[in-house]
Amino acid sequence: MRIAHLSAEVTPFAKTGGLGDVVGALPKAQAELGHDVTVWMPLYRQAWKAMRQRGIEPEVACEPFRVGQQQVGILRTVLPDSNVPLFFVGADEFFNRPNIYSNAPYGEDDGIIRYSLFVRAVFGAMHRLWNAPQIMHAHDWHMALAPMALRWDTPRDWVFNDTVSVLTIHNLAYQGIYPHRMFPALGLPPSVQPQVDWDGAINLMKGGIVAADVITAVSPTFAHEITTPDGGFGLDPLLRMRSSDLMGIVNGIDPLIWNPAHDRQIARNYDAQTLGAKLENRRALLRSTGMDPDDPSFVVGIVGRLTHQKGFDLLFPVLGDLIGSGVRFVMLGSGERELENRMHYYSHHAQGKFWGYVGFQDDLAHRIEAGADAFLMPSRFEPCGLNQLYSLAYGTPPIVRRVGGLADTVIGYDGRNRDEATGFTFEAATPPALRDTVLWAQRCYQDPMLWTQIARDGMAQDYSWRHSAQLYDDVYRAVRRHKGLA
Repeated sequence: MRIAHLSAEVTPFAKTGGLGDVVGALPKAQAELGHDVTVWMPLYRQAWKAMRQRGIEPEVACEPFRVGQQQVGILRTVLPDSNVPLFFVGADEFFNRPNIYSNAPYGEDDGIIRYSLFVRAVFGAMHRLWNAPQIMHAHDWHMALAPMALRWDTPRDWVFNDTVSVLTIHNLAYQGIYPHRMFPALGLPPSVQPQVDWDGAINLMKGGIVAADVITAVSPTFAHEITTPDGGFGLDPLLRMRSSDLMGIVNGIDPLIWNPAHDRQIARNYDAQTLGAKLENRRALLRSTGMDPDDPSFVVGIVGRLTHQKGFDLLFPVLGDLIGSGVRFVMLGSGERELENRMHYYSHHAQGKFWGYVGFQDDLAHRIEAGADAFLMPSRFEPCGLNQLYSLAYGTPPIVRRVGGLADTVIGYDGRNRDEATGFTFEAATPPALRDTVLWAQRCYQDPMLWTQIARDGMAQDYSWRHSAQLYDDVYRAVRRHKGLA
């Protein structure tokens, strides 16, 4: 099949979270299955920088053309370590900004204008390149205009007569909500405005959900959660109406990047059969953070955004209890100022027991996954999550709250299921529940045979992108059959 992915982020060219990782890896796995795959993203300032760092010289894909009053350019390269074409849409006024999601110079959030221009430019480029896909795969609210345009443009563009649309929801908390007055930016007929109206505003995610031929979410549990009042962020009634067209598929990980047997960023490579070599990574991590590498006490790693969603505010009220019980922490992250301040406080007042780095360093993230004994993810909600998948692959049992993709990917050890457990889980979003589960994991760590079995069972799980790509393949074929296009 001919598949086109449209995304606001693609690793390694522009990324703020898991969205970029997904769209940087899934297309490569689909190409390996024999599909004709392309990827489309905005030409941000960050993308130019990433290309320069990698020595990439993109080529001009077609002559510049106008979308409304704006001239756009289309450049082409390939995703690293693949032959998958990557097309950039260039429009400096909208994409050459300090940050990926920077507001307009006059201060207004003009995301609806930026990403509407992007989608319309992609459609125009596909015309010029005779490259219309059979599957138009749009990611999150930024690209929701793509399924809307395919369904509601009048007249329907004949070039896309063989095209069906897929909308993947990566994080429903972000929906693309803008004032009514900005509806014309979408370029849709005025008659369809009620389809995107939402509580006195324009909601792009709502429009995409209504218009898409099929909707996917990034884990089965998340797909269920978003149909409930607690997890639907106001869109649950609509998602319940479309539940027969909604499917959850867990994200994968790229084994070329996240594989302890080949990872060049860790002290020593290892696999499930040489798990003892993980101790060398443990010692290297502790030495680099100023902790005693010979101290056998339990080490918990943390990598993540310091936000309410990620649940790290549940950790700090009980961090003193955990440190007092002999648990050590290595933490990497940035986000809310108050949580960053707590990291600084414990780094200063609990030296040797807590080490925190505010910011992000890719090599440090790899070293934490390889060197920590366990990995903590206390998320309040987590559509899929990737770090727990990395932790499973690295034999670093995850300690997670049972929500979203965390519930789908981590089997908690309860004292009776050592033959299937891959980590530790808790239910309540409370500091005591987090504390008690970390202490339970610490107790289990004292039994080397049990801990090794849990770690190896985690490493045996298949969360490769090839597996996920096959599930997407099944979705694509089913929707095309349903539309009479198979």
